[in-house]
Amino acid sequence: MLHKRITRLLFGAAHRHALVEGGLEATNASPLITLTQGSKQYGGRAVLTEISMTVLPGTGTALIGRNGSGKSTLLSILAGLLKLSSGVLTCDRRRLITGYAPEAFPGLKLTAEDYLRCMSRIAGLSEAASASRISELLQLFSLESSHNRKLAGFSKGMLQKVNLIQSLLTRPQLLLLDEPMSGLDLPAQARLIDVLQELKAEGTALVLSVHEPQIIEALADTVYVLHEGQNIRTIQGAENLKSAPVVNIVYTVLPGQAQQALETLPGVIHVEPSPDYAGTSCTGLTVDQKMSDTCLQQILTAGGSIVSVRHLGGLNDLTEWMDPKDQIGSGRG
Repeated sequence: MLHKRITRLLFGAAHRHALVEGGLEATNASPLITLTQGSKQYGGRAVLTEISMTVLPGTGTALIGRNGSGKSTLLSILAGLLKLSSGVLTCDRRRLITGYAPEAFPGLKLTAEDYLRCMSRIAGLSEAASASRISELLQLFSLESSHNRKLAGFSKGMLQKVNLIQSLLTRPQLLLLDEPMSGLDLPAQARLIDVLQELKAEGTALVLSVHEPQIIEALADTVYVLHEGQNIRTIQGAENLKSAPVVNIVYTVLPGQAQQALETLPGVIHVEPSPDYAGTSCTGLTVDQKMSDTCLQQILTAGGSIVSVRHLGGLNDLTEWMDPKDQIGSGRG
């Protein structure tokens, strides 16, 4: 049947989830999903290597990383669309209500409303519940006037709105979104953030592949930085994602006593070796902005040379892992 063919096209035959109409099923503090040392290989090539994560109800998890870092693969594994090559994924698929919006969404030869009705039937919504929910979401994303237009004629932004709507039909407990801001204009981005904040407050767990600081600041409790299939950094706690401004100073290595004295200054947050500069060993120091001048002066007094000074704060030190993309896309919607 048509709706089964659409499901195979977009999500794979394994993508089936139970429905609890009228809102989220009651949850407790136990994890919705746990991934332990999960790895994925394609033809002997490692795409993900020993990724571990736990997703709790009412939390926001952001996945960031450059193109090819493994974000989309990880989301597909969490959605149950891909199997691990090794590791353990623990969840109860029979009871877990999951919404999933992939990054790529095709312009099908169906109207927006016909497509969404098909997806509602697959999810198990009754006709009455389906009609009400579709109408509500079309209006929310300003698509009510286009409900009878074929998706093949939609702009990138309009297609992304339909993609997001289908993921929200069942009021999911776990919502997996791959680049949800892609193609959306600024009002639609703000509206989406509002919707996701409401869902999170109601207990929905969010896992999002993103590269926009505003959505991370608004929704994330944990950030995983992926690089070449590995988790190279984890930041936990919203307070650590909205930290006060800091300064990163890279300088040539100091004598032992001078370095020790520098590290004991108030406001020093982190010290680590830094890549050599012009064949000279270097050290990187992160310090509260208000103490940066004192540190710079002490480094110079001790005979060190300053290689670089970078002002950081909040998510600024993560921007190098966020792909610079055109968020508006070729067509606004």
